[in-house]
Amino acid sequence: MRSGCFPKNWKIAKIIPIAKPDREDSLNPSKYRPVSLLNIGGKVIEKLLIKRIMCYLYRTDFLNENQYGFTSQKSMIDAGMVAK
Repeated sequence: MRSGCFPKNWKIAKIIPIAKPDREDSLNPSKYRPVSLLNIGGKVIEKLLIKRIMCYLYRTDFLNENQYGFTSQKSMIDAGMVAK
């Protein structure tokens, strides 16, 4: 059955506290950093969708040639080198 929705159990993360290195007082909560673990099925589907969307955007020239952020093979340095 297709509902067009992302399954709820793929949105739930398990949060694991990891102790920061070289901290003396391990009972203090500020000495930990949270790491969230997501369902692997959701991660795989997300990667597949991102690849398909990006492939479509590049194939149809939908992106502006001046788009540098979130674009592969382009960086801040490339943006700075563009003569205006």
